[in-house]
Amino acid sequence: MIIAIDARSLEEHKTGINRYLSGLLRYWKNNKQHKFILYFKDEIPNDDLLKSDNFELKLLKNSFKFSSNFFFQHFLLPYNLKKDKANFFFSPFYLKPIYCSIKSAIVLHDISYEAHPEWFDFKSKIILKLLSKFSAKTTDLIFTVSNYSKSEIVKCYKINPDKITVTHLGVDSNIVGGDKKLSVQRDAQLLEYVKLDLNSKFILCVGSMFSRRHVPEIIEAFEKIANKYKDYQLLIIGKNHTHPFVDINNKIKTANNNLGRKAIIHLDFVEEEELLLFYSSCNISIYLSDYEGFGLPIIEAQFFGKPVITSYNSSLIEVGGDSVEFVRNNGVEEIYNSLNEIISDENYKNRLVELGNKNVGRFSWEKCADKTLEKILNIKY
Repeated sequence: MIIAIDARSLEEHKTGINRYLSGLLRYWKNNKQHKFILYFKDEIPNDDLLKSDNFELKLLKNSFKFSSNFFFQHFLLPYNLKKDKANFFFSPFYLKPIYCSIKSAIVLHDISYEAHPEWFDFKSKIILKLLSKFSAKTTDLIFTVSNYSKSEIVKCYKINPDKITVTHLGVDSNIVGGDKKLSVQRDAQLLEYVKLDLNSKFILCVGSMFSRRHVPEIIEAFEKIANKYKDYQLLIIGKNHTHPFVDINNKIKTANNNLGRKAIIHLDFVEEEELLLFYSSCNISIYLSDYEGFGLPIIEAQFFGKPVITSYNSSLIEVGGDSVEFVRNNGVEEIYNSLNEIISDENYKNRLVELGNKNVGRFSWEKCADKTLEKILNIKY
């Protein structure tokens, strides 16, 4: 079978969709019975992951010399799907071409744009609300990443639950197997390589900054913690996509000035090895949100034996189970209390680590990849 994939997300830095597709491809590259055509828009990444004899990498050039996601998706993709005689089209994102002559599947990681449209700018709202709903209604299969998200899709789009398959995400494929994990833990002193003024004790916050993720509240709560525990720092990794816009860097600057030290550090993104290093070296991981389809940073931190603080809502309850410290309202005082409890109570911290080690065993990229491919192959053609 020839399975065609919209692989544009692999051209970007490793955020959610990129990590998701990478997780699948790391296992699909070993399946030599089928051919996978990966379509790119601007460039083909130089990534060892893509070097496989059952992967065909194609750059779809726009002869009109302008860059457009809409033109790529709704004109170039359909034309090349037919030209390459693909049997199935897979989109790791929310959308498929308006016209698609073959069987298809999309991945709806969540439908936050339906539940909370106020979090999105006008353009994103229109594209996601209209085209995503159309894609969900017309595609043959829908994959989503949690039972919570499945229930939201069924409720909002009135779609037959049998059309939707839940495939939980896994720990990042670069970590699976343990060798890299052990290497990173052994070489934690390499933090100097990253050239940050980072202490040996720090709290890690990973993820693109959306308004729902309460980064300003985390900063305020940490400022209170940093007055009490002066050897702690906060490292925030993620690009600012808040809407309405919140000047996170200015809040960090103000907090650092109040504390009289570089207590909070922000990076838009880091390379994969650096991210693993930060997971390995941090003391606590915090990932808050009002609404999530999954919450990958929870299990990534747990894989490295770190206690996790997260929000008690949406899929985060499903992913965290009894292995995390939950905050109920994402308020500054509650975040402060959770941080303080883990820092001050070594026994409680160790208990969270122990429960996290058990919890992370529930999630695997291999299971996700196998289940996804199985559903694609078993559809009636």
